[in-house]
Amino acid sequence: MKAFLLCAIASWATAAQAQRPQATPATDSVRVALHFGSDNAELHQLLARALHIEKWHIEASNPRLAGKHFHLTYQEYRNGVAAPEKELVGDVARLLSFDPQGRFNFDVFAHQAAEGRLETQFLFAKGATSKTFEAVPGKGALYSLRSDIWPYRPRQPAAPGPDQQPTTERSFAVGQKVPFLVYTLPYEEAGWLLYCQLAQSKIPVKGWYSAFKLPHFIVYNLTVD
Repeated sequence: MKAFLLCAIASWATAAQAQRPQATPATDSVRVALHFGSDNAELHQLLARALHIEKWHIEASNPRLAGKHFHLTYQEYRNGVAAPEKELVGDVARLLSFDPQGRFNFDVFAHQAAEGRLETQFLFAKGATSKTFEAVPGKGALYSLRSDIWPYRPRQPAAPGPDQQPTTERSFAVGQKVPFLVYTLPYEEAGWLLYCQLAQSKIPVKGWYSAFKLPHFIVYNLTVD
């Protein structure tokens, strides 16, 4: 927990320094907002501390992208070797389509489902899917679902509450595949287990094993098409 807090503070400091108003998204980009946890204090504590479940609510919007796809794939890396990239869902047109107003929202949960087994669950407006992976023995509880592979800007809430969790946002180019979420082990540095440099180093995910000696992680890729 201490290592994670250090990373979170560093990430928010970087985001705050970069904060500036964003223009209305162009046709060739989409604005994506991420909201961590729950704004209900009891539910947030239950998920994070009792059940050790990470939750993200993700929203994408651009009125000119109605009918486009928030296309998600995933790829598993073990000891630097990438497994074949796979579709997250079999029915992309039904489950991953922007609505007629150009909006697409979903929730994703990640946790250690059992000893040696990881699970990510994606809940969409029209369905759901879950993926399971074999964890590195003895390290299942250390995995974290990370969004900070990209810099995000904090978004000010319309009506902030005392228990409201932060929302961050950024724009992604339409038609370009990018690593979006990463479910990963931490790397070790000077006795600390950290996640920060995975994003801040700007090293492509295929180089993480060489740079950080990460034996296992899963990358969820995004293409708006």
